[in-house]
Amino acid sequence: MPTKRIRVIVDTNLWISSLIGRQLGSLREILSYPNIELVMTERLLQEVLLVARRPKFAKYFHEDDVNQLQQWMEQNMTNVPLGEIPSRCRDPKDDYLLELAIQTKAVYLVSGDSDLLEMGTIGDCRIMTVQQFEQEILTMLFYH
Repeated sequence: MPTKRIRVIVDTNLWISSLIGRQLGSLREILSYPNIELVMTERLLQEVLLVARRPKFAKYFHEDDVNQLQQWMEQNMTNVPLGEIPSRCRDPKDDYLLELAIQTKAVYLVSGDSDLLEMGTIGDCRIMTVQQFEQEILTMLFYH
């Protein structure tokens, strides 16, 4: 019987940090595990690409890096369309992530955004930093 996959959402700020190379080397590796399902929406993918291509980031990584990330994301993500997005967060730009978490029954929303982190949860989804996520998921995958 197949094991239920753990659905994970990763916020834009962490994808940009991973391109810059800050302490996130293992994030893509973890998200590639067979029992992890990276859930995204086209809006999140486009936001990552738009932010990554801002001129201020050109000194940190190349367009090739952005293209490789896009290819990796498209190969590894489950793309979920969203309908109407209700207001749930003090920063309305984050509401679509919360709606994605609810609609997909995600277990984790991983972010560096204080507006989201202060919420702690949305439905059954836990909102946490990448460090908390990596520690918890590695413990879950390898010690249980």
